[in-house]
Amino acid sequence: MKVNDIAKKLEKLFPPELAESYDNVGLLLGDADKEVKTVLVTLDTNLAVAKEAVKVCADMIVSHHPILFNGIKRIDYSTPVGKMLKLLIENDIAVFAAHTNLDSAKGGINDSLAKLFSLKDTEILEPNNANPKAGLGRYGKLKKPVTLAELAEMTKEKLNTPCVRMSGRPDTVIETLAIASGSCSEVIPTAMKKGCQAIITGDMKYHETIENVEAGICIIDAGHYPTETISMDIFESVLKSPGLTIIKSKYRDIFRFV
Repeated sequence: MKVNDIAKKLEKLFPPELAESYDNVGLLLGDADKEVKTVLVTLDTNLAVAKEAVKVCADMIVSHHPILFNGIKRIDYSTPVGKMLKLLIENDIAVFAAHTNLDSAKGGINDSLAKLFSLKDTEILEPNNANPKAGLGRYGKLKKPVTLAELAEMTKEKLNTPCVRMSGRPDTVIETLAIASGSCSEVIPTAMKKGCQAIITGDMKYHETIENVEAGICIIDAGHYPTETISMDIFESVLKSPGLTIIKSKYRDIFRFV
């Protein structure tokens, strides 16, 4: 299987046209015609992951987060980004990213999170302009109503994280829940309009959290990594095929809870 075969398979499932306008997705580095025997799947591609890819003899990295999110004008080998790019190029390791298109697509991160929380009658929170059957966030009914405090404990268990930040009255009863992976606070007003009593997302800012909670919605900030690490499971599942070895990155959340 070649790099381009893997890229085409991923783009068929997670079309690049679903990506937000600011995003940078697809084959970002490497030779499309290179033969691939080993793929390292990861949430992030950084210097540590590049070193890991070299160690496991990966031919290709499939990442949720792009290696070059913003444009750069020079590559300085003394910087972490420069060292990463140098290492990847020297070892002929291709890099493919599926980012906001993976968030939005059917069978992507938010669909997977909705299934993880057993949401019923699941709907797209903010449909994509290019395809209304995809979009950011999901919302639906919980199997049974729970309090916000109970939902926080459930979130810790489901996302395998030791800690979440909970905002709102702990005894608030949650029936309709919104989920938006990563940093997705911009969808909160929509979640309120859809009748959600709570949303699970990440990277909430202090003052916007105050405003949203006072507007009437509870928030569980589960962090960026815990809400998106499921991307590695998705990549592994869709790429699994004879003759192709899939390795999950051992790189973990940059944040430590102490």
